[in-house]
Amino acid sequence: MRDSLTFDCYGTLLDTSPLYDFIGNVAQNHGLSSQKAIYVFSSYEDRLMYGHDFMPYEKLLKEVLAYCDMEMNSDIFAKKYDDVIKIHRDFKPFPDVLPALRQLKQKGYELLVLSNSTHAFMKWHMEKLENLLDDSFVAEDAKCYKPTLSFFQQAEEKFLIKEKKHCHIAKGYWWDMVPAKKLGWNKIWVNRTGLLQGRESEQPYITVSDLLKLPQL
Repeated sequence: MRDSLTFDCYGTLLDTSPLYDFIGNVAQNHGLSSQKAIYVFSSYEDRLMYGHDFMPYEKLLKEVLAYCDMEMNSDIFAKKYDDVIKIHRDFKPFPDVLPALRQLKQKGYELLVLSNSTHAFMKWHMEKLENLLDDSFVAEDAKCYKPTLSFFQQAEEKFLIKEKKHCHIAKGYWWDMVPAKKLGWNKIWVNRTGLLQGRESEQPYITVSDLLKLPQL
């Protein structure tokens, strides 16, 4: 049985900044605060993930845009739904990701992705990642979003993680490091934004600034 590496997707493997740039630009082009629009979008994305019964991510995005219009007193964001979907479809890997994944693949690791996403989105993402990943587990499977512990427990069961040497690799601290600690997983924090430190209660973990050191680790 191969050693297994699980990855978060958004912010770890794929750069999601074009989405937030787009939301900010839509606001700015209509004389609204880009900073407030990005904040409202991010806030409602979280609220709808964790404050309501589960809804598929595509529907969640539509709801988030509607709330943006409500909070910004506008009628512009909901009309951008198709653009937002296209931006998700076109998310690209960070420059360090593909070289690292190719090396890890050559070393024989099983490469898996755990994501707050859908099968449709993940099909697009896998193509952008050169189909180097062996399999995925998404919110659509779990019927809940990270960091809900059930998401990780279901992934643990699907991929037989307790029966393998395994490490989870992610940028999301609250979304990934905290639940990984609760399950006793080995973990690597991808601190892309240069935060000074994580919380001692989630130790032990290794910290890297990108994925290029993973093959050596």
